[in-house]
Parts: sequence; structure tokens; C-alpha cells
Amino acid sequence: MTRKPSSLPVRAGPEKARRRDLTREKLVIAAIALLDAGGVGALSIRALADAVGVTPMAIYNHFDSKNALLVAVADGIVGSAKFDGGYLDWRRQLDHCFTILRGLCLRHTALPALLEQDGAIPASASAPMQVTVQALHAAGMSEIDAQRTFFLLLGYTLSQTAYQARPILGLDLLRRDTSCELPAWDFDESFRFGLRLVLDGINTALSARPGATGNCPA
Repeated sequence: MTRKPSSLPVRAGPEKARRRDLTREKLVIAAIALLDAGGVGALSIRALADAVGVTPMAIYNHFDSKNALLVAVADGIVGSAKFDGGYLDWRRQLDHCFTILRGLCLRHTALPALLEQDGAIPASASAPMQVTVQALHAAGMSEIDAQRTFFLLLGYTLSQTAYQARPILGLDLLRRDTSCELPAWDFDESFRFGLRLVLDGINTALSARPGATGNCPA
């Protein structure tokens, strides 16, 4: 007897259904989770495919290379932050910008290492520099000095968050070796204290310009 072909619809398998539901946004979210959990080394096309339950080829439908994936992940993190606080006062604007940057790096501790990958820097990563240079240039600082100031603030912010992300052995040794009672280390207050010192120095430099009318308000 000849069997008639079935008229029932063919159901998609689990992997095929997952491929159909994939979007670039969902993949970026899953990739950020991999980055946060295991660092840059944990982020690859195959690892992302395993995480979302599809084959690597399904990932390549959205990202043509690992580098494209890294750029999208970095943009997904940095592009979500609002570095421009909209303040006309340069000091408040810079305080806002680098406080936001610090929070971003604390939530995603592998972000600095990700941005160090060759070709992984998205256009959105320039936002903190644009905010800083624009604010300082409007306050009378030269373009080159405003850029130098940005890298000073960037270095301070990244180093402070890097220390917070891992144990500081020096502080533990100091507590053991001193007879003084040391309070619990407050990273938030430490960052604010250091940022105030840097901003005070910038204020002094701005006030020393020829034609400056005096210190800017702190």
C-alpha cells in the first residue's frame, strides 16, 4: 500500500525555533552577560551560541565576525549611558560624566579590557571625551589641554574602579601593621574625594589663565 503524504504541518525543532526568535538585541544582552560573568576571554561566537542554544552559524547571521560582536557588546554597554548631564557649569558636568563612567565600569568590570581589544571601540565610546572637551573648552581651556585633562580624569576613574573590583592587599596589610583604628574603606567617598581634588586642580588652572576673573565656584 502506498502511504499518502501527511498533510500535517512540519513542526520546527527546538534549535530551529530558537534561531527564528533570535534578534541582534537579544544576542547583545546574552553576550554582555557572558562578559560580566567571565571577562573578555569568555566572549566568543561559539560561547554565545552555546549560551542561547543555537549553532555558531546562527550567530553569524547577525554578526559577521567576532570583532563585530565585540563592537556591538561595547556599544550596548557604553551607548546606554548618558554621560552628558546637560549642566552649563563645567565642574558639575565633569562630575556627572565621570561618576556615570565609574558606575558603568563597576557594573561591567571587564569593560576596560573589552575596549582594549583591537578594533572593538564603538563610536559611542568617544562620548565622555566629547563631553569633557566641550565643557572645558567652553570654560576657556585650550583644545589640547582639555584633551589632556580628559585622559587624566579617565585614568583616575579607571584605576579607582579597578582597585574596587579586586581586593586591595595593601589596605589589609596596613590594618594589620598599624596600631591605629582604621574605618572600613568607603570606595564611593574615596572616589568623590579624589575627583574633588582633580576638579580643584582644574579650577586652579582655569583661574590662572590670562584674563581670568578669579576662581570658579567649587
